[in-house]
Amino acid sequence: MHKSSGLLGNIAMWAISGLGAIFFIMIMNGSDTGIDLGLYLTYVAFGLGILLAILSGVMALFSGGNIKSALLPIGAFIAVFAVAYLLADGTVKPTWDLSETGSKLISAGLTMTAIAMAVAVALAIFGSIKKIIS
Repeated sequence: MHKSSGLLGNIAMWAISGLGAIFFIMIMNGSDTGIDLGLYLTYVAFGLGILLAILSGVMALFSGGNIKSALLPIGAFIAVFAVAYLLADGTVKPTWDLSETGSKLISAGLTMTAIAMAVAVALAIFGSIKKIIS
C-alpha cells in the first residue's frame, strides 16, 4: 500500500465525517436542506465504498491472489442482502409516496446496516478479547 493512499483515505474519512456532522446539525435545526444533502453524501460514500471494494478485489486478483479470496466477500455480501431482503417488511402506509418494492428495499438496507454493525461490534469485541488473552 502506498503512503499517499492511506493519507487520502484519512482525508476522505474526515471530510465525510465533518460534512455528516454539519448536515446532522442542520437536520436538528429543522432544515430540509440538511436531509437532502445528507442523503446525497450517503449516496456518494456508499458508491465510493462499493467502487473501492470492487477495485481492491480486482487488484488482489492481478497481484497474485486467487479468485476464491476475491469472490468470497462478494458472495458474503449477496448472502447478507438475500437474508435481509427475505426478512424485510414491505408494508406501505397510505401517506408514503412509495411502492411496496421500494419499501422492502429500504427495509432490507436498514436490516443490512444492522447486520453489518452487529458483525463489526462482535469482531471488535472478539479482537479485544483475543488481544487480552495473548
